[in-house]
Amino acid sequence: MAIGFDFNPQNCTECQRCMLACSEVKLGHIQLRQSRIEIIRNWPELPVLDVCRFDDCEEKPCIVSCPVDAISNERGIVLIDGQECNGCGECVAACPFGAIKQDVEDIAYKCDFCGGDPACVKECLTLALVKKE
Repeated sequence: MAIGFDFNPQNCTECQRCMLACSEVKLGHIQLRQSRIEIIRNWPELPVLDVCRFDDCEEKPCIVSCPVDAISNERGIVLIDGQECNGCGECVAACPFGAIKQDVEDIAYKCDFCGGDPACVKECLTLALVKKE
């Protein structure tokens, strides 16, 4: 089974419902800056999706770069253990998609696909963002 997202930028209205849902689920409140997914608009180009692509990244440089083994690959989903992360930022620099961020305490975070049932996909009314099946 392929893990990941399909993004159809022609359907994206940039409503940010995906980002709102993500931050609500992960933080318990809405904070767009700490959403694990981001819709980026480069006008007049179509929007792009900034999120861990899971299946597009075979090498997993984030895992290799972590000096404290805080990043693992569980059934194709790359996970960061915030308790183990030392905040060095090596994974942020290593990610070819720019999908790993650091919070105010420098702890790394990224999309974890909500354990296989991504909140962002459920909130996308235009089907711009869908789960790969």
